[in-house]
Amino acid sequence: MPFRRSCLQCETKGPNCFCSLDRVALERLESVGHWLRLEGHQEVLREGYAPDHVYVVCSGTLKLTTSSVDGRLLLLRIVGPGDVLGLSAALKRTRYEATAETLETCQLKAIPRTHFLLFMEEFQAVGRNSLMAVTRDYNSAVLSARRLALSTSAAAKLGSVLLEWGGLVLAGQHEQLGGTVPNSVSFHMPLTHEELGHMAGISRETVTRTLSAMRRDGLLHLEHDQMQLRDIARLQQQVG
Repeated sequence: MPFRRSCLQCETKGPNCFCSLDRVALERLESVGHWLRLEGHQEVLREGYAPDHVYVVCSGTLKLTTSSVDGRLLLLRIVGPGDVLGLSAALKRTRYEATAETLETCQLKAIPRTHFLLFMEEFQAVGRNSLMAVTRDYNSAVLSARRLALSTSAAAKLGSVLLEWGGLVLAGQHEQLGGTVPNSVSFHMPLTHEELGHMAGISRETVTRTLSAMRRDGLLHLEHDQMQLRDIARLQQQVG
């Protein structure tokens, strides 16, 4: 993966991307903070630590997790290009609410909290995009809570996770698809069955059995770490 140092020439900006700013704001974004390139399985920020930076994800995917006092782990969601890590904590001046770990090689823009707040004051669009980003985080948290508390079957819980992941991919392809909504999507799946279980609130063994059943039913195809959801509409009906 090439290491890019230009916000102006970035190819990942989409309709739901924090970085969908005008040229002047992007030039200012380039001038603040510094670039990071991290390999897989490296922490970017840790739950409970002071919010000294916010991190704009330029490429790659990361997982956000939170833990209980007895050590149980909950995988909250997956973040990708255009997402901002630590934004809510930076705005509220509270500690980071989750731990972010890279799932693959990632490039990020690390911006000191004070510099980011000045950047937000300078450009109204940054404040507006920050509000939209925090709203998306809230919506994702509601989806996770609904999945854990209201889904009645393992298939519904795991299906919700896979649809959320597929939705991220489709959102990034929105412009290329001309606004159409396809019934299938393919993506890289870097999570282990145990990690998928942490996200869905089910055991690793249940994930394995449920994926096998979904394959037999023609809902998905999985080969190594490449997954294809083959019938999104039917999977949505199953999730409810």
